[in-house]
Amino acid sequence: LFSLLIAISSLLFLFLSLIGKGLNQGAIFLKHFVSTTDKVIIVAMITGSVSIIGVVISSIIAKIIEYRYNVKKYMYDKRELPYEQFINMIYTIMEDTKKSNSLKMSESEMLKQVSEFSKGLTLWGSNRVVKKWLKYRKASQTQPSTENLILLEDIIYEIRRDVGQRKRLKKGDMLSFFINDIETIINIK
Repeated sequence: LFSLLIAISSLLFLFLSLIGKGLNQGAIFLKHFVSTTDKVIIVAMITGSVSIIGVVISSIIAKIIEYRYNVKKYMYDKRELPYEQFINMIYTIMEDTKKSNSLKMSESEMLKQVSEFSKGLTLWGSNRVVKKWLKYRKASQTQPSTENLILLEDIIYEIRRDVGQRKRLKKGDMLSFFINDIETIINIK
């Protein structure tokens, strides 16, 4: 281990000394070139070099921005299906709870939809949505409560944030789609 450290240090020192010699030789050449060349040519070379460097840097920055945009769009496209499945599942469950005589969706169908959503979320969901979903699942296994409704609404807000809706609504706004008088149920102040 010690000999490896010495070998790496020696190679690093050799590399740095070669760079130093190269920079020194470059400075000597540049000094000689500037002293023997016409000033108009030097100004033209500097101007051309600055232009070329500017074009190269702007091209690199444009490619980085384009790459990030493409990744974001790709992720948005992939997230659309599981997020839509989640919203459909919520609406179906809420419609079922309003029907007192018969349920439209069986427990096995509900588990299938939850499983499909979880699969899509595993691959494409943002970290924030995954964390909210896990928190909701853990809380909903203990006992149903109004706190679970708020956790469910938090998932919806995170999904909306992922698809570009930056402005967050206040607590209870999304739940009011499903529940009349939500303010009294969750004690919104």
